[in-house]
Amino acid sequence: MKNSWAQPSLSRDFALLSAAVLFLLFLISAWVTYTTYARHADAVAADLAKESARTERMLATQMESANYLLTALGKQIIIESDHSPVKLAQVLKSYDSKGYVYTLFSFVNPQQQLIVSSNKGVLEKPVDISDRDYVKEALADPWKMVIGRPIEGRVSERWVIPVAMGLTDYTGKFIGTIMLSIDINTLTERISELVRRDGVSFAIVSKDSLVPLTQVSDDKDFMSNNFPAEKLMGADFSKSSGGLIAQGSPFWGTGSYGYYRVSQDYPYVVLMGYDMHYSDEAIRGQLWSRLLQMVVMAGFFVLLLWIIRARMIRPILDMTAIAAGVARGEVCAPLPGGGPVEMEGLSAQVRRISEYIEENKRIEDELRNKMFMFKKAKEQAELDKRSKSEFLAYVCQEMRTPLNNIIGAAQVMKDQLYGPIENRKYRQYASDIYSTGNQLLDATQDVLTQSKAETDYLTLEEKPVDVGAVINRTLRFIADKMQVEKLGVKVKLSDPLPMLIADEFRLQQILMNLLLHALGHMPPDGTAVLETRVVNENKDRIFFAVTISTFEEEPLAQAELIALADRVMGAPYRPSRMDDLLKERADLSLELAKILIVLHNGAIDIRHPAAGKIVITILFGGNRIRFVEGS
Repeated sequence: MKNSWAQPSLSRDFALLSAAVLFLLFLISAWVTYTTYARHADAVAADLAKESARTERMLATQMESANYLLTALGKQIIIESDHSPVKLAQVLKSYDSKGYVYTLFSFVNPQQQLIVSSNKGVLEKPVDISDRDYVKEALADPWKMVIGRPIEGRVSERWVIPVAMGLTDYTGKFIGTIMLSIDINTLTERISELVRRDGVSFAIVSKDSLVPLTQVSDDKDFMSNNFPAEKLMGADFSKSSGGLIAQGSPFWGTGSYGYYRVSQDYPYVVLMGYDMHYSDEAIRGQLWSRLLQMVVMAGFFVLLLWIIRARMIRPILDMTAIAAGVARGEVCAPLPGGGPVEMEGLSAQVRRISEYIEENKRIEDELRNKMFMFKKAKEQAELDKRSKSEFLAYVCQEMRTPLNNIIGAAQVMKDQLYGPIENRKYRQYASDIYSTGNQLLDATQDVLTQSKAETDYLTLEEKPVDVGAVINRTLRFIADKMQVEKLGVKVKLSDPLPMLIADEFRLQQILMNLLLHALGHMPPDGTAVLETRVVNENKDRIFFAVTISTFEEEPLAQAELIALADRVMGAPYRPSRMDDLLKERADLSLELAKILIVLHNGAIDIRHPAAGKIVITILFGGNRIRFVEGS
């Protein structure tokens, strides 16, 4: 039977698909090979950059230490009044130590002659070093560390990096130059302790002349193999502070990686090399294993396609058409006969899903309507609440000006500023109007603050607050009331008394409202007790407690306070609405104090142990406690 290209043919499609799989396998193999070596190159470059940065930091640390030592030595020499060679030799000897990378300290007189060293003391014959650039730079720019090129010391007879600093006295007179020699061999050993990875070698060269300072490598030709002279000479260190300067061939396993890093503060270049032989075999083994896995997976994929085409693809296409009809809202059609049993079961489940979708649509429509109505009701309730609160705030604001006028006029009459008032009752009425006006103004302010809290306009300006100072200021505010009613307050402050993260004005308002509420439950000549305590169960549970009681009692034990904190600090607080408070004629100042405590993430507990007695406990979490240093 002949098949045209217009007709589907499973054998032809399978052959074309197999060829496509083989071609795709070849492309993927090439891509895997390339990406494997590319990632390896990036990883090597990143490792070399990290190692070079550590080496450069080690070198910079030694240079900073040398600058610190020269500065300290120079200041000590300036302090000494005796600048004789013998005295200078003693000072230099005191700074010499075998624990550093520095071989010796030297002193050069203003004539640029080396006259003293820490290892030989006062030289019998001064050494002329005026030909050295770093000595001239130190003379031209005193109190600044100058680094020279590596030299073989005339006194130490070792290859060192010379570092110099010019000295001037308090009058600006140049008195000489101190020098410090950094031993290159010791510096190399220090840096070698940082670079311990197999195959990684390093060298440090001068930035201008590329003269090698030090080198650590098992390969004698490390510099020439990894850093060809023509590439180093052609590199523009001013444009790029680091990068690869040489890279071996990953396919043939020859050559090495070369990375350079230019010191930002000192005239040196760190060169890092990496030998490809240490990792090339492992990478190739990994690559071959990946390619073999791909071949096996491709064969399995072809076999799987053969089975899926005959047993699954066709029935699935039919099932897809049925599901598409269901998705468009059509009635579920039956699956054509002759298919697998599993497909028939799937068709039955799709039919059930179609029925479920229809039922779910009905439920969603009903739920959407209910949610819409609920949202409208919620928005209307919030609008009503905000309107009431804003109206009360507006009324309070409008009442404050006439109230202030009434209070001012009553005070003028009470104090008889414009002449005496003969009638005693008139004077008493003026005093009552003044007192009642102030009470009404305070209540108006409480209503205004409560309205701001309901409309989320009340914000806190939190900072560390001295609790003792706030308590003293609060007692001064209510001193007149206590004097009139013959009441007293006994204060017991904890030692040490910590700072509290709070809004200072609102904290004072809390204490004043609660004290006034407590004093209202006291008989004449009574004394209230205000006590602060720091409850510290362990490092993770700490509280700050303020207790106000209208009678003397034994303070609660720490365990009782902790149990009280667990009970009240975890309980949610729902403030009463303003219209409910006005309707019930509740204590607005007490309700406002509760709201302000909640805004400070605190909790309040009010107990009435007996008739005419009240105990108020305020608790703040440990995140608001700050202890003063030394307390």
